[in-house]
Amino acid sequence: MVLVIVDTTQIQPYIFGSNRLRENIGASFLVAQATGEWALSCVPEPHNVETAAAGKLNGNSILDPSSSLAAEVIYAGGGNVVILFRGGNEADAFERDLSKKVLADAPNLQLVIAHSDFNRSDSLAKTLQDTFEKLAVEKQSRRQAAPVWGLGVMQMCRSTGFPAVDLVEVAEDDIYPASAEIHAKIKAVKQANKRLDDYLDRKELSAYRFPYDFDNLGRSKGEESYIAIVHADGNGMGKLVQAISQEYETDDEGLIWTLRQFSDNVKDASKRALNTALGALIRRLGQDDVHKDVIRHRNAFGDLLSEVVLSPDKENPDGGYFLPFRPIVFGGDDVTFVCDGRLGLSLALVYLKAFEQATEDIFKKRLTSCAGVSIVKSHYPFAQAYDLAEQLIGKAKAYQQLDEDTAGSYLDWHFALTGLSGDIDFIRKREYGEPAGWLTLRPVAVDDNQLQPHRSWRVVWEGIQAFQDTKKNGREKPDWSVRRNKMKALRDVLRQGPTAVSKFLLHYNENNPLPDVHSSANNWSRQGWQALGSDPLTQEQKPYCGYFDALELADWFISLEEAERYES
Repeated sequence: MVLVIVDTTQIQPYIFGSNRLRENIGASFLVAQATGEWALSCVPEPHNVETAAAGKLNGNSILDPSSSLAAEVIYAGGGNVVILFRGGNEADAFERDLSKKVLADAPNLQLVIAHSDFNRSDSLAKTLQDTFEKLAVEKQSRRQAAPVWGLGVMQMCRSTGFPAVDLVEVAEDDIYPASAEIHAKIKAVKQANKRLDDYLDRKELSAYRFPYDFDNLGRSKGEESYIAIVHADGNGMGKLVQAISQEYETDDEGLIWTLRQFSDNVKDASKRALNTALGALIRRLGQDDVHKDVIRHRNAFGDLLSEVVLSPDKENPDGGYFLPFRPIVFGGDDVTFVCDGRLGLSLALVYLKAFEQATEDIFKKRLTSCAGVSIVKSHYPFAQAYDLAEQLIGKAKAYQQLDEDTAGSYLDWHFALTGLSGDIDFIRKREYGEPAGWLTLRPVAVDDNQLQPHRSWRVVWEGIQAFQDTKKNGREKPDWSVRRNKMKALRDVLRQGPTAVSKFLLHYNENNPLPDVHSSANNWSRQGWQALGSDPLTQEQKPYCGYFDALELADWFISLEEAERYES
């Protein structure tokens, strides 16, 4: 028998290398197809891909010498397809057919395949591990071809710079030359939309559509448009798979069933979480009984702080509006979506908590995830914005791993008013550098932080509520939300340290303290800073500022229902 693993490489530039949302949508669909439906369609019959009840493989496993199966699909998920073939001929035919399909229908998508021989006397868990190691080596050592793409007399693709093969028309006033890669991506958009519609619950979506363009993600009249790129990923999934392999090291049939069941359950949890995020957004739109095409965010005194106005779908005869939200990568624990910049953190929070709840319902054990949120101008190079989101999730995961036994889900974000030159460490040193301590609390725990209680979303959220005046707290008029100059002045003095904050409170705040955002940080309300020990990543002894994150988000955060649970 032959064990085959299929993966893809160079996915980031393939999916996110364009500033046209349609092309990103189509590219993501093609990647999903290559390790999903296309791969399964190339597996020779008869084969088994079903997850049966009671831990059995339908009584028909390729591991059974009397079985007539040509192949056993161990699992398809997480960007991989793992298949056990009866012999080399079946494996060769599969690799050949899938390669042809990808070359023809997804030009320039890089497919990587690794295989190993397997005997019934071998350990399937060990063979699986060895084959994944082969796959990793193949991905790292893969040579990048440098062909002659075209001649000077050829018209070049506007998106890739490669020779154009056709003109694509995405709108009446948007026709441009496209390479074979871009042509395939645009062609796949309709199928991608159907896949998304089938994946998400559309019961409440009769009046809404998913957007095809970044400009349709929602904006306020007269304001510059910002989008949020949210990248979420499950924590410790590789370790969970490894634990399953160790548990079933001598039970090959049990390993196949358990891995397949685990993959299906993770997909289900992610699907539920994404549907929960969509539902929270729809309910937020429904809070305005008159206008279903706008999200209005007000303080507790009725003052309008910001609003997200939905774009009408002018091409649809039935009318409707484009949602300020669009999933791009989905189907496993690795999820990426784009949305209006003011909704990015709220939707990320909803997704992270919903994923925890869904895994608890399914696995009877709560699994966690992390998210990175980059908020940039809508026409900023999308590949760079996504790369920033990946770096941010890396920061969140590194912090989460410091205390894995008690750690939950973590979140990190960056709001880019200017360009993005350098990595996130360089950017933060340049923009938030403060010799006296750390100006931001990020990354933060979504719930309680056992390691550093002050570095939690609850602390940031308490500050946002105070600066947006979303609670009256016995007052007759708003304090901070209608005094933007006061908030800007506080941001400036926070950079200068505790002494400057004390002077600010004396002269500009009638010596009243800053909002109480954390009970154990008694100096924050009077000095803005609190010595709270060393940073667990760097072991440096410096104080933290408790208000800068909330002040930075005060003009750029719109709460959804799930975020509002922190008010209790």
